[in-house]
Amino acid sequence: MTRRKLRACSVLLCLFLLAPPLLDADGGGEMDRAVALVRSGEYTAAADLLREILETDPGNREARIWLARALSFSGDFAGGEREYRTVLSTVPGDVEARIGLADVLAWQKRYREAVLVLSELAKERPDDPEVWVRKGKVALWDGNPEEAKRHFDRTLSLDPENEEARKGLELVAAKAARAYRREAEAGVAHLRIRRSTPGSQVHAAIRDRSVPGWEFLGRIDYLHRFGKDEGRGTAGVTRKWDGGGSLRVEGGISPDAEVFSRASGEAELAWPLSDRLVGYAGGKYANYSVADAWNAVGALEWYIRGGNALFARYILMRTEFDSGGSSTDGSWMAKLTHFFTDDDRLWVYYSRGTEGYTTGTADQIGNISS
Repeated sequence: MTRRKLRACSVLLCLFLLAPPLLDADGGGEMDRAVALVRSGEYTAAADLLREILETDPGNREARIWLARALSFSGDFAGGEREYRTVLSTVPGDVEARIGLADVLAWQKRYREAVLVLSELAKERPDDPEVWVRKGKVALWDGNPEEAKRHFDRTLSLDPENEEARKGLELVAAKAARAYRREAEAGVAHLRIRRSTPGSQVHAAIRDRSVPGWEFLGRIDYLHRFGKDEGRGTAGVTRKWDGGGSLRVEGGISPDAEVFSRASGEAELAWPLSDRLVGYAGGKYANYSVADAWNAVGALEWYIRGGNALFARYILMRTEFDSGGSSTDGSWMAKLTHFFTDDDRLWVYYSRGTEGYTTGTADQIGNISS
C-alpha cells in the first residue's frame, strides 16, 4: 500500500471514530439551547426546538421533560400534563416527571390528584425537601394553611436554607392574620304545598374554627307548614386529624315537634384507607312524634386516576312505631364524579331505597320505595 493511500485510510478511520461524538455534541448543543430558552422564558421557541429534537429521537426523556415544562410554564397545562404522562407511561417511577405532574395538576386546581401524586412520592422519598415543599404549596392553595405550615416546617427540618418553604410560612402567617375563624350563614325557603297554604322555613348557623383541628357548629331552624310552627336547635363538633381522618358528632332537639325529630343524635367517622380510598361509617338515632328510628351508614369513596371519584353508600334503617309494629328498610346510592378542578365538577348518581310509614291497614305498617 502506498504512503498516500495509507494516509487517506487513516483520515477516513479518524472521521469514522469521531463522527458519533460529533453528532452527540451537536445534539447536546441543541438540548442546551432549548433548556436556555426555557429558563429565559422563551417557551414557544423552546417548545418548537424540543419537538424537533423529539422527531429525530422520540425516546429522549430529557427533551420530553423539558417540553412538558415549556408547555406548562406557557400556560398549556393540558399539553404539559400529556408530556409528563408520556414519560411516566415508559418509566412509572420517574421522580422528575411525577413532581412535574403534581405541579401541573395543582396549577389546574386539581389539588386532590396532585396530593395523591405527592403522597406516593413522600412515602418513597421521606427526606426529599422538594416533595415536602410542594405538599405545602398545594395545601396552601387548597385553603389548608395549618397543613401547609406542617409541610413547610418539615421542609425546613430537611433543608434549613429552603427559600420556598420560608416564603410559604410567611404566606401562611399572612393568611392566618386575615382569615375568618368564624362563619355565619342564614337562609329562607318558601314551601309551595299542593292543596294547602304555602309554608316557609328559615335557618341560621355559625361555624367556629378558632381551635386548630376542630370545627364547632350551632344551628337553629324554624318551620311553618300545614298551619303548624316548629323550631329546632342543633349543635355539633368535627375533629380533623393530620392524617386526613375526621369524626363528626351532632345532636338536635325540637320539643313537641310533629315534622322535625324531637331529639336526634348522629356520628360519622371518615378515614383514608389508602392514598385513593376513603371509608365512612356512622349511625343516627331520631325520636319522632310517632316512632323511633335508628340507622347505620357505610360508604367508600375511591379516587380513580384522571380526576374521577366513585362513591358508594348503604344505609340500613330500623323504625319502631309507637302504635305497634316495626319496619326494617335500606337504601343505597352510587355516584360518579369528574373533577375538572376541585371547585368545578360534574356528577351523576343513582339511588334506590325503601322507607316504612304508618297506615290504616290491618298491620298498620306501609312501605314506600323510590
